[in-house]
Amino acid sequence: MKRTLLLGILIYGLILVGMADFNNALLALAMLLIAYLAAGLIFSPDSLQLETRREISPERVSPGSLVQIKLIITNKGSHLEELFLEDKLPPQLEVVDGVTSLLTEFGENESVEISYQVRGSRGIYYYDGVQATANDRFDLFRRSDLIPAQGSIFIMPQVPKIRRVAIRPRQTRVYSGSVPARLGGPGVEFFGVREFRSGDSLQRINWRASARHAEALFSNEFVQERVTDVGLILDARMRSDIRTPGGSLFEHQITATAALTDTLINDGNRVGLLVYGNFLDWTYPRYGKVQRERIFQALARAQTGDSLVFEKLENLPTQMFPNNSQVILFSPLLDEDVPILINLRARGYQVMVISPNPIDFQRRSMPISRENELGARLANIERNLLFNKLRQAGIIVLDWDVSVPFGQAMQSALSRLWMWSHPFLGRLR
Repeated sequence: MKRTLLLGILIYGLILVGMADFNNALLALAMLLIAYLAAGLIFSPDSLQLETRREISPERVSPGSLVQIKLIITNKGSHLEELFLEDKLPPQLEVVDGVTSLLTEFGENESVEISYQVRGSRGIYYYDGVQATANDRFDLFRRSDLIPAQGSIFIMPQVPKIRRVAIRPRQTRVYSGSVPARLGGPGVEFFGVREFRSGDSLQRINWRASARHAEALFSNEFVQERVTDVGLILDARMRSDIRTPGGSLFEHQITATAALTDTLINDGNRVGLLVYGNFLDWTYPRYGKVQRERIFQALARAQTGDSLVFEKLENLPTQMFPNNSQVILFSPLLDEDVPILINLRARGYQVMVISPNPIDFQRRSMPISRENELGARLANIERNLLFNKLRQAGIIVLDWDVSVPFGQAMQSALSRLWMWSHPFLGRLR
């Protein structure tokens, strides 16, 4: 419209000066410009009547995988002399192959296709539409509109596989599962010896105990295995995160949370997730594959942030988790977090802390020097003293060196039941 306005002012000026000076040349030039403006008006584009269909394959991928995007646009209106189409790409996605825009002449009921491939990091990405801009051949009149073409790409976090996670909360649910229930009954792990009852299998008779009592038989009893409630807490506070040229420590927390979610839900447990950062993102505890997908989506959109309300763990809404259930916190840990976790343990929760080591993570991005090595050693000593306070309160603490793949580190540390009664857990190296 600016060009049309300038052209109109120019025509008006030429006519005015030509009539004032009786200059036929200026009047002839004004007539040519009027004809030019009239031609542009005659061939100006009508309102855009476009239909779009977006095809995304696949819609759910892992980080770095390629996603094929195909847009099919059909003209349901009049002929368009010149049409420029541009797909509004989410800024976090990278185009690997193909183009996201097209310049074409668009006939009535004609269809065109835009096809390209993208990839990106963890997240949920939403498409809004296609920006369409139609011009006449003289580029005087223009119509622009955002044509709806919605779609989404779910790039899920990395999910290392863990065979089994040994947890022993104080309270379990009634359904059969894989968590020791602190009750005698059918199971695998030895629980104790009791008197032989009618209906007991002869294979369970404890002959050594029975030999001491001539008039009685004794049977072995095993630990019942059931499902339980597990509350996962992801520390998304900005000041808990460490960012280096090699990445973000928060991304390792996401990986750990996704891995344990997958394993715990596969074992039949009821799992919930609380993302604790600039706001609370709460995924209510449920069972099954649908719940796993809900938690993965919450992890995909999780971002670090600051909030005066949730600056400290003391505002943790523990009422969201059932009493005596298992609580697992994924956090590098701050000094001020220790009393809150000890209080949580005193209230009957079985607490585990999976803590990616921020000291070693940051040290690897710093120049190698004697001062840096000494500083890292002293910081790790302070960190171990912090962990000892938690362990003395009965809290399981896992110090994870993120240079070791999470699946490998957890497999050697969490899959053994005896480690839950061990007085000290070493660092995961």
